[in-house]
Amino acid sequence: MSYHVNGRTFTSEPAAGQCLRTFLRELGWFGVKKGCDAGDCGACTVWLDRVPVQSCIVPAFRAEGRQITTIEGLAQNGELHPMQRAFLEAQGFQCGFCTAGMIMTVASLTEEDRQDLPRVLKGSLCRCTGYRAIEDAIHGIKTIEDDRPGTACGASLPAPASEGIVTGKVRYTLDTEIEGLLHLKLLRSPHAHARIVAIRKEGALATPGVHAVFTWEDVPRRLYTTAIHDDHLADPDDTYMLDNVVRFVGQRVAAVVADSEAAAEEGCRRIEVDYEVLPAAFDPEEAMQVGAPVIHDKTGDPFVRHPERNVLLDVHGGVGDVGAGFAEADVIHEADYAAHRVQHAHLETHATITWLDEQQRLNVRTSSQSPFIARAKLSYLFSLNPVDIRVFCERVGGGFGGKQEVLTEDICALATLKTGRPARVHARRGIRRGPGPPPDADPGQSRGASEWHADGARDADRLQHRRLRQPRWRDALPCLRRIDRGLSVPEQEDRRVCGLHQPRTGRRHRGYGLSQSIFAVESAMDELARALDLDPFEFRRRNAVRPGDPMISVSDEPEDTEYGSYGLDQCLDLVRDALARGNGVAVPEGDDWLAGQGIAMAMHDT
Repeated sequence: MSYHVNGRTFTSEPAAGQCLRTFLRELGWFGVKKGCDAGDCGACTVWLDRVPVQSCIVPAFRAEGRQITTIEGLAQNGELHPMQRAFLEAQGFQCGFCTAGMIMTVASLTEEDRQDLPRVLKGSLCRCTGYRAIEDAIHGIKTIEDDRPGTACGASLPAPASEGIVTGKVRYTLDTEIEGLLHLKLLRSPHAHARIVAIRKEGALATPGVHAVFTWEDVPRRLYTTAIHDDHLADPDDTYMLDNVVRFVGQRVAAVVADSEAAAEEGCRRIEVDYEVLPAAFDPEEAMQVGAPVIHDKTGDPFVRHPERNVLLDVHGGVGDVGAGFAEADVIHEADYAAHRVQHAHLETHATITWLDEQQRLNVRTSSQSPFIARAKLSYLFSLNPVDIRVFCERVGGGFGGKQEVLTEDICALATLKTGRPARVHARRGIRRGPGPPPDADPGQSRGASEWHADGARDADRLQHRRLRQPRWRDALPCLRRIDRGLSVPEQEDRRVCGLHQPRTGRRHRGYGLSQSIFAVESAMDELARALDLDPFEFRRRNAVRPGDPMISVSDEPEDTEYGSYGLDQCLDLVRDALARGNGVAVPEGDDWLAGQGIAMAMHDT
């Protein structure tokens, strides 16, 4: 079979059922990105006879004999295509993962199409930009300035990787070729809570191309947390790399390492597992009650305080006299706040490639945003000296705080250390038997409660924070019950981490809690501003952390970091001006529409 790609002809036979995207990537065209696998995101868009198609849902055999153009073939004779140039000049990207597919889509638009971008771009998703820069690019608006000596400071200069992004030459984690690479696939649990009675892996090991099958008996029996924080005490060590008890739908059960992804997937299908299904808990408040089904009962874990109530971790601290502050308050606001389900939804999947170099040092190429802390976890898990581990990333496709997990590095490192071969794994598309969404597609949910008061005796417009009780989802979904940071003393903090997993499917999703906490804080501030007859903008302005203020937490110990809300006052001015200006759009007729306005702001102590 002959395939014509970017002016070159390839004689190759795609595998049965293979999609055009994976076929092109096997030929070395890595500008065709692996995104959603379902024709939704557009990151894999190419041209077939100059017509854009999402190559992940086009069978490879249908492209035989046709002219295929990828982002690498869009430029001609060393000159960027006009749309590539437009995206560069408008900086129509941030992480750049969607950019190749986005350019392939918009480069084929007619002038009429450009007047209806929400419709024509509905199959091309960008998680970073908000689409404003993309719209500027499509309409030929230039936002970058020339880089002239002595004028760079304050100028709008292009990102250093700009040309590589618009031409598809920038390499993300999976855009790496290594000779002898093995592929790893995961068998995942169909149950929210169950004990594995037996695993029979003989069928998988007999599958052609399979090199190894790992179960809970083959991994270090060391508890850890998949979350990444500088302070490991911020999260409970509640996870084994592979476990004989599953606590959410989609939890790892076994790992198959093979010559190809197809062989690894077939090996997963041939694993036989006997489960003893156990009672499950789906609500964090109920899970902490006496008599609730015990989800996390890891005897010997130093973090387990009350295993009979799923409480994995208690942290207590306080600054100031909270009782006295409440006694002096003019207004006390108490309320429960519920946040909708949320997912970071970066287009690039969590992915890792591992190999041993000539010095037998473990190399880990990952899409993590926190390579150094990931290295510390791998050192702990495998009893390796940190100098013998190299964890690194190059271009990361999206992040937004969501790529701060050890979701793939640990199991991929295990494969390399056990086989001595390079290995690759990506989090999406695990093999799971049973109904429900894909293993990493179900987002988390959070609830929060906050109680605030304004201290009228001393400073009526300075907000005093008593308690923010914030459940937030963790791996195998422990719920964090937290009294969080306030804006001035007095304050206290309690944290209770509850072993639980996700409602509906039991799918785990770790949330770091910042956005949920901020949602409750902002809602409470608006209520207090109304109660005190204060302008909500002015209320926030007065409560902003100022240079010289301490960042109140659980201790008043001195520190060498200076905090301040730098630029926050200008942000408030810009928001107020924008709300006053409006956008000139009338509210549609009918009872289904509501019109209103509001503000929210946040600062993060990192």
